[in-house]
Amino acid sequence: MLALLTALYAVGSFGFLAVSPLSPFLRDGFGLTRFQVGLLVPAVYVGGLVFSIPAGRLADRLGPRACLTSGLTLGGLMLLVGAAATGFPTFLMCLVVTGIGWSVVNPALGRALFELFAARERGFAMGIKQMGQTVGGIAAALVLPIVAEQWGWRLAIGSSAMLLVVFVGLASHPMSVFRSEAHKAPAMTTGTAGTPWWWLRRAALLVVFGAGLGLGMVQSAFLSYFPLFAIQALGLSKVGAGVLLGVAQTGGAAARLGLGAVSDRWLEGRRVPGLVLTSALTAGAFMLLTWSPGSGWGLQSVGVFCAGAGVLGWVGLYMVLSAELGGAEHAGSMTGVGVAFLLAGILLGGPLFGVVLENTDSYAMGWTVFALISGGIGAALWAFSSAIHRECIGEGRGAETASAAISGGSGNEA
Repeated sequence: MLALLTALYAVGSFGFLAVSPLSPFLRDGFGLTRFQVGLLVPAVYVGGLVFSIPAGRLADRLGPRACLTSGLTLGGLMLLVGAAATGFPTFLMCLVVTGIGWSVVNPALGRALFELFAARERGFAMGIKQMGQTVGGIAAALVLPIVAEQWGWRLAIGSSAMLLVVFVGLASHPMSVFRSEAHKAPAMTTGTAGTPWWWLRRAALLVVFGAGLGLGMVQSAFLSYFPLFAIQALGLSKVGAGVLLGVAQTGGAAARLGLGAVSDRWLEGRRVPGLVLTSALTAGAFMLLTWSPGSGWGLQSVGVFCAGAGVLGWVGLYMVLSAELGGAEHAGSMTGVGVAFLLAGILLGGPLFGVVLENTDSYAMGWTVFALISGGIGAALWAFSSAIHRECIGEGRGAETASAAISGGSGNEA
């Protein structure tokens, strides 16, 4: 089942991440400014930002199978419509609706892996599942620019959408194993402390979700502008930029597997150290790439590999951490909250980098700003690491519940 879920995630990512390696072709096709290019990747996620929290609750209620098949099918069909769009606003709207379908996927997968694996296995399992996204991104970076170069970006997007719809149809029946889980899913209670917004009163949870916001910004900036940076600053061709983006995706895949295994086996389920490491790695790699653009292909590849490990390697740990913060009752819901913050960051990151680039005409300044953001996130996570771990093992939730019970009892006596 893990292999199937990973493959499904890879095929979905191949379609949903298509706009990143195809951004130079879309720029030429629609006559976009550099700022408008920064809207492409965030557009895939803007619908998901609104729908992620309800999607998490749906994952807890309906189970993974229904959410995965419906969400991925919707996304694939809207990509097909977008491939035929004649204007940039229409194309962006198609990406927005595509993002609504994609928003259901991560909460559903988080719920599925929480049910399938014990705590000492989840980090590695989530790393394998997240590697599906990276493998899909690598394939998109290597294949889609070649297809677009030969036959145009419309065929590149349309073919990836068709692949997704067909694969979802094939995967639907094997996922019927999750049907029996839907009726076992917890009732949609009002939350651990009497409200679905109980997590807003927990500083440790807010730090984690704030980190997701900031790291999502960094990831969005990298995926949105690295292909153009490789062409304009490093002097590569469009296909060469896609190859270098594939190197970054490879670094992300390696980091997701390695960090997941380390957090399970040697850190006793602690996820924060891996997030701190990726934050620091991102900051260092950005500084290396931007202040030494003429360093040669070898050093550039090493820097891009490290950047990919930092920019993409944290997502698996963040997802499993979000699910563990919710516990057995709210794993899907808290994954949805985590995804919502991540998507908000993705929406902000690309346009913010575009603003810096337009006002300074300097890629180095843009990467420096985002290196500082990444370093600050790592410092905040490290400062709250003990409190976050207590929340994961249930101490924070238990204390809140006990406090609510005592308060309720006093009120009744009064």
